[in-house]
Amino acid sequence: MDRATLAASPYANDDLIPTTLDERRWSRWNIAALWIGMSACVPTYMLGSSLIASGMTWWQALLTIAAGNAVVLVPMILNGHAGTKYGVPFPVLLRAPFGILGANVPALLRGLVACGWFGIQTWIGGHALYALTRVIVPAIGDAPAIGWLGLNVWELLAFLAFWALNVWIAWSGTERIKWLEAWGAPMLLAIGLALLAWTFTSPGGLGSALSFSRQFSQPSLVVTDREVRLTSLADDDEPRASEFRMAAAASEDEAREAVSQADWMVYTGEKMALTPGASGGVVAAQLRDADGVVSPTLTGQATPGGNRLGFWLLFLPGLTAMVGFWATLSLNIPDFTRYARSQTDQAWGQILGLPTTMTLFAFIGIAATCAAALQFSDVLVVEAAPWDPVVLLSRFEAPVVVIVSMAALAIATLTTNIAANVVAPAIGFSNIAPRWISFRVGALITGVIGILIMPWKLIASTQGYIFTWLIGYSALLGPVAGIMIADYWLVRRQRLDTESLFSEEGMYWYGDGWRWTTVAILALAVAPNVPGFLAAAGWISADKIPPIFHSIYTYAWFVGFGVAFVSYVGLGSSERPTLAAEKANGA
Repeated sequence: MDRATLAASPYANDDLIPTTLDERRWSRWNIAALWIGMSACVPTYMLGSSLIASGMTWWQALLTIAAGNAVVLVPMILNGHAGTKYGVPFPVLLRAPFGILGANVPALLRGLVACGWFGIQTWIGGHALYALTRVIVPAIGDAPAIGWLGLNVWELLAFLAFWALNVWIAWSGTERIKWLEAWGAPMLLAIGLALLAWTFTSPGGLGSALSFSRQFSQPSLVVTDREVRLTSLADDDEPRASEFRMAAAASEDEAREAVSQADWMVYTGEKMALTPGASGGVVAAQLRDADGVVSPTLTGQATPGGNRLGFWLLFLPGLTAMVGFWATLSLNIPDFTRYARSQTDQAWGQILGLPTTMTLFAFIGIAATCAAALQFSDVLVVEAAPWDPVVLLSRFEAPVVVIVSMAALAIATLTTNIAANVVAPAIGFSNIAPRWISFRVGALITGVIGILIMPWKLIASTQGYIFTWLIGYSALLGPVAGIMIADYWLVRRQRLDTESLFSEEGMYWYGDGWRWTTVAILALAVAPNVPGFLAAAGWISADKIPPIFHSIYTYAWFVGFGVAFVSYVGLGSSERPTLAAEKANGA
């Protein structure tokens, strides 16, 4: 069946049918540049913060990040193979295991996660534009917040301006995206290396900065059922804070109000008796230095023990979260590799671009934050360390440095957002109704959802970002990866009938357009992680779930992948007639 005949199918449009040989012009540099552009972003820069805050050293956090990206590289290359061989995008490839209509279920799961990421990245880029504008017009920072949004009008306008830029580039098509990544990648590498060079200017150089990071692995306020520990960052073992105040109440809001009225006392760094009435409630505290700089308000609820977890207990959920970071692209990487010139280009482009850039930029984030906390002596507690590069760069005094840096951050966010978070949902939405929804319309739908989720609230906490968001969606996408790899590599042995992917008369229609057994396998593979997710999200009490489900959730992506992979391979024995037909059709 020729290209024109395929395009006439009700399940096809120009964005879904196989790419032509003339369209497959992406070299290994283009694929590597794609990954450099996607990896050099604020979330990558901040990856180490959550791991170090949980109790890891800087090198343990970096090891975890590198290991996670080495793991996720495998499904990237395996799934990318199908895109290069057949020239079709991710949702179309899903039609073989799920059915032509059933493919919409996993495609939408992937697409909705991308909409969430699109909103997050757009907020980060808009915030960089806002910070840049504040350097030029400082008065905009005094604008009042808009009610329930929690933003002032200038923050909102910066967010919407960056949103419009993203949508415009996506509307221009994949060639504009390719151009953006190819030109943006070397500039982002240069900016990252310049920031790394800056870390050597800290007292004692990079080594001292990384040594300083050991203070980041403990929270500043730890409350147990017997005592309170309040810790200030220290220079040469001398606490930066000289005074503290503390209060306790039944709720966090009441505790914050109470501590603002409490008297300041001399800070000695010693453990203190629990404030009367705090047991089972909330303790709030602040620290102040000799120059009058006051730390953010710290809060903690009385809990038994309070010991930090060992490395291996931190490593496993951390590894799952790092795999989850790119679990999205490990599915829809065919959306890009369908433009690759060869399998060698798609494989080596990913090997050269993904794990190297992710590890480098995560290290730059760790090093720069440590150097900044060491140089800025008014950072009194680890919670105020400038992990966010927008916060860090806005503290530089030279306006030129701030302007150039914020512009670079905006570009970094743009290159990631377009490729990682617009292409997949745009094609996924197009797959639902190819005759009505093009790639462009799908991109616009993605943009609207990205606004409606109010992303500035989604990333308000580290706990929500790592253990609810990253691990949570990896529990959904791990099973899809397991089914895709099992189907393409073991069951069908890399043979697909391209015509059947677009036809109700073909072998992938499965009677009503749905292959219900595959949908059941997907549900079966997600199910073990549901209780752990509900507890991590705070929707049910953690003590109401058997401990085994907490352990399972720690390995969410791996559990979902394994259950789906094994179950689908077992199902594959029933596919022998289909495989024979695919071979006969010359797939």
